[in-house]
Amino acid sequence: MTVSQTAEYALRAVTWLAQNPGEPQTTQQLSEATKVSATYLPKVFQHLIRAGLISGQRGVGGGYTLTRDPEVVTLLDVVDCVDPIVRIERCPLHLQTHGMNLCPLHRVLRDAIDEVRQRLGTTTVADVVRDAGDLKPLCEVRAKISEARKGGRSVQSGD
Repeated sequence: MTVSQTAEYALRAVTWLAQNPGEPQTTQQLSEATKVSATYLPKVFQHLIRAGLISGQRGVGGGYTLTRDPEVVTLLDVVDCVDPIVRIERCPLHLQTHGMNLCPLHRVLRDAIDEVRQRLGTTTVADVVRDAGDLKPLCEVRAKISEARKGGRSVQSGD
């Protein structure tokens, strides 16, 4: 069970905006900071704007900003507006007989999804920004790993 790449990109962008309150960020600035393609970000932003999480201003001095307090915006709010994590409605084993008494696999998957949604729903964007400390952003780590693989090198922890 994973969060989609689009949801991850939205989380990166919203977190970056929360780290830079009141400073409109252009698509290019956000692309460089989050390591997300500048051509893909506007597609993600459309969902965030529609949900009222961010706003965009064109022209000189324009850019994207958060419209809601990161202390109240949860990670689930962000994920749900771009690619919601949905419950499994049909039995994964295609059993027709279990009705309200879910089969063991269906029950485990339902519980796992509920736990992920609960954790994302109780973690705010501000929590993530606060807890980041001196950690390297995951997108920077992934970029280093990708570069190393292209060059045939291994990557050591702490690089």
